[in-house]
Amino acid sequence: MERFVRLIVAGGVVLVGACWLVAFADYGSVPWASGVVLALLGTAAVFAGILGELEPGAFAVEEE
Repeated sequence: MERFVRLIVAGGVVLVGACWLVAFADYGSVPWASGVVLALLGTAAVFAGILGELEPGAFAVEEE
């Protein structure tokens, strides 16, 4: 499997699990804080997988 696909899938799984952890843990507890950190890491992995496949200048606007 391609690296970017692994990053997107793994990041998504971590993100979903972290959201469940945050939803069911008490606010401010150690599991809640761990869920927040895992959600940030999952989001970063998804973006790394997506941005890693974009060509340089994909968002550049060319003027004529």
